[in-house]
Amino acid sequence: MADAISTRRDFVLGTAAAAAWPMTGAMGATPDPHALVAEDAFIWGFPLVLTGRYLDLAKRKGAVFNRFCVTPTLATPALNVAGPNVDTLYGYAWIDLASGPLVLAVPDTHDRYYSIQFVDAYGNTFSYVGRRQTGTKAGVYVLTPPGWAGKLPDGAKQIPATTSLVFSLTRTLVRGDKDLAAAQQAQQGFTLGPLAAYPHGQKQPIPQENALNVLPILDLSKSGPAYFDELGALAKAYPPPSQDADGVPRFARAGIGAGLTPSRNPALVSLLAKAVPGGLARIHAAKLATVVNGWSVNYKITNFIRDPLERAVVNQVGPGAHIAKEALYFSANGGPDGKPLGGHTAYKLTFPGGHLPPVDAFWSLTLYGPDYRLVENPLKRYAINDRTAGLAYGRDGSLSIQIQHAAPAAGQSNWLPAPEGPYKLLFRTYQPRPELYDGTYKLPPLEVASA
Repeated sequence: MADAISTRRDFVLGTAAAAAWPMTGAMGATPDPHALVAEDAFIWGFPLVLTGRYLDLAKRKGAVFNRFCVTPTLATPALNVAGPNVDTLYGYAWIDLASGPLVLAVPDTHDRYYSIQFVDAYGNTFSYVGRRQTGTKAGVYVLTPPGWAGKLPDGAKQIPATTSLVFSLTRTLVRGDKDLAAAQQAQQGFTLGPLAAYPHGQKQPIPQENALNVLPILDLSKSGPAYFDELGALAKAYPPPSQDADGVPRFARAGIGAGLTPSRNPALVSLLAKAVPGGLARIHAAKLATVVNGWSVNYKITNFIRDPLERAVVNQVGPGAHIAKEALYFSANGGPDGKPLGGHTAYKLTFPGGHLPPVDAFWSLTLYGPDYRLVENPLKRYAINDRTAGLAYGRDGSLSIQIQHAAPAAGQSNWLPAPEGPYKLLFRTYQPRPELYDGTYKLPPLEVASA
């Protein structure tokens, strides 16, 4: 799901900057201009084709459209999914606006963090409803298809979608064990219904035990020339947003475009077949993250990522990456010595007094195994966050988190239990303040600690 996707995305991102649009045949591509255009078209259409395949998967599984599906419990190691957080309840919805606008009604969450993220067919997060964007009072929003003009209900706000197909993700903060029921009640208040039937057509979310597995990682490496037919069909069904249409005419040089089936042209088959591995090589080689004090973070995710290569990299393991102003994720795969993290070494993460992460919502440090799954431990503590009960602070206000396999001699209040073997860490920051997302504030480095 949302943060599960973000987690595995952040762990695979590297440190260098991606090439800018227009792309020019990196990775030793042939100088044939048609081949370069075909690779560029592969990369440009990569998030769209992924969306189409996720949509097909949803239909095969009998997905209910235009209604949220929500998981009413927090993640545990028993959940067979990679990269979940243990801070929020998750939800999602496939939204089809082809038959008209959809009304979203939300309750007053009384300052509880929540976000409802809207992602178009090209992997762009075009809007949010939630604490950062719209506040936490009750509200009514009308999600409209491209080109729609009509009358809104009194007091409603319009959210113009950039494609008629939308994937939506929800996160609802749970402040602690005793807060779960209240968080569930808030989550159940996210209702959807057609504008034509408002207010009587609003429907509550459907509880779904494992909503986190809705977006498996997909492998497009064996797509072949038919990939471009798939791209053509999807581009016809869901025309690109105006911000993304500038480069599209170039693709006609290789017979690629909305409604076209270039794989049926014998003169193009070889060129298209080579464009698939060539485009994937460029996606896999491009690195978007910045490394600061041993933590990798991507500051570049915005509502509309204009560079197609950057957008492809961000979406390669599925849609739903938060924009930087909504949340930033810092991943650590190694310790200060550069070696992979493992239970053989005790680490600590220390925030000096007055220098906790500058966020307006919450922060958390979560530990995962090598497979990005939560790791069972005797405390059943899978993260330490700003809501962890009983954290011990120094006299100067400092906070030191102990990350190790054996219980610290100083006590368990600040202990994040680690397995004997390798593991990974992800530090989440929600509603980061400007000094965090502009890079002024730097997360402290991990340090080796005495057990």
